[in-house]
Amino acid sequence: MRKEVVIALLILAVATRFYALDARPMDHDESIHAYLSYVLLKDHTYSYDPAYHGPFLYFTTAGIFGLLGDSKFTARLVPVLFSIIAVFVALRFENFFRNSYVFALILLLSPSILYYSRYTRNDLIVLSSFIIAVYSYFSYRNSQKPVYIYLATIFSAVMVCAKENGYLYLGTLVSFIVFYRIYRRDFSVSRRFLKHFAVSLVIAGFIFSALYSAGFSDPEGLKRATIDSFAHWFKMHKTNDHWKPIWYYSKLIFEYEFLPLGMALAGIPVFVRRFRERKTTEIELFAFYWLITAFTIYHVLSHKVPWLLVHLTAPMAFFGAIYAHYLNRKTGRAVFVAALIATVAVSGYLTYVDNVNTKHDLIYIQAQPDVEKLAERIISEGKKTLIFVPGNDYWPLPWYLRHYSAGFSPSYYGGYEVVISTGDYTEFLKEKGYVRDGKYTIRPGHDVYWFELHQS
Repeated sequence: MRKEVVIALLILAVATRFYALDARPMDHDESIHAYLSYVLLKDHTYSYDPAYHGPFLYFTTAGIFGLLGDSKFTARLVPVLFSIIAVFVALRFENFFRNSYVFALILLLSPSILYYSRYTRNDLIVLSSFIIAVYSYFSYRNSQKPVYIYLATIFSAVMVCAKENGYLYLGTLVSFIVFYRIYRRDFSVSRRFLKHFAVSLVIAGFIFSALYSAGFSDPEGLKRATIDSFAHWFKMHKTNDHWKPIWYYSKLIFEYEFLPLGMALAGIPVFVRRFRERKTTEIELFAFYWLITAFTIYHVLSHKVPWLLVHLTAPMAFFGAIYAHYLNRKTGRAVFVAALIATVAVSGYLTYVDNVNTKHDLIYIQAQPDVEKLAERIISEGKKTLIFVPGNDYWPLPWYLRHYSAGFSPSYYGGYEVVISTGDYTEFLKEKGYVRDGKYTIRPGHDVYWFELHQS
């Protein structure tokens, strides 16, 4: 691949990720992740809880806060950087199949991947680490260089330290390797490989133990990272937490990821023909295996949320890119260009224009601009303020008020000049001498009000 093409795509990756990165308000989940990272830096305390996913995001974000300060911009840097690395590594797959730039383009411009690469969540860390691990595996198969064993192992450790679905990715890669060896009847393992693999396992074990135990200060974190983590997510699946119907992702794919879907569907007949003719390479078999396992797992799990769409988009793009050159040149290119233009339009609109509108299926519980206006008013007026919201449903305000001494409570306490609460407590606070002065939409369907103590 020409150097100019690689540089151009990487510049585009940087531009799309960094442009107006801090324009959108911090969302509910984003603010929790950023706030816990801030607390980790400030108080040097961290305790793994599977509800908030793995420690990697918190430790790396805390490190960035320490170097560059804590802000919306710096809070989003870790997923941004990982998503840019993923684009670069995708281009490196040219060593294994033609048109790797197609895979890179989709990772660069996909509506779901672009939107959530600028979002303080763990999913782009997991996905990017898996892509690196896969690249390292096939590079080792080609070159037998031990450095790729270490890269694959380190980024596999990052996956499982970033989020629990890292185990699903790890299982996908390991099970493929086992099944492929059985398929080829190849069970040979060199002593050299075993030596490097044993060392890499020690490294991975150290990374895993150090992060989940918070620098070995919380040994119980290792139990929570394994037994308790699986128990938590099995419970979430059983109780239908964030339940959606089985066709939920199919709707999102048709709506947003029509480009990789079309490419994957076009590639299936070619794969089937080549498989029947026994011409499929290992990477073709892996691409199909990744596609099938991902679609099966994420459609079966009851826990369905829009950011998980990135884990279906990537295998469609990977599989489709491998067979892109088999398509009819004139018709195929015309359809690809048209779908790419439509993808760019959708991605750009969702990411930079209408990025807080929860009427879009890709955008979930997004905080509204009122959150920042409310936080600015609280800070600028400097009055003793209580955020009184039952159920602690006041995020992302703790993040925005991290440098300001405000009270947060699900119960009412006296002695505050200003109380921020829901409309349900208007009469109650009136009786306490407060006057309602301003409505703020935290997110669609969830409004809070400014109540100020009336001075008689």
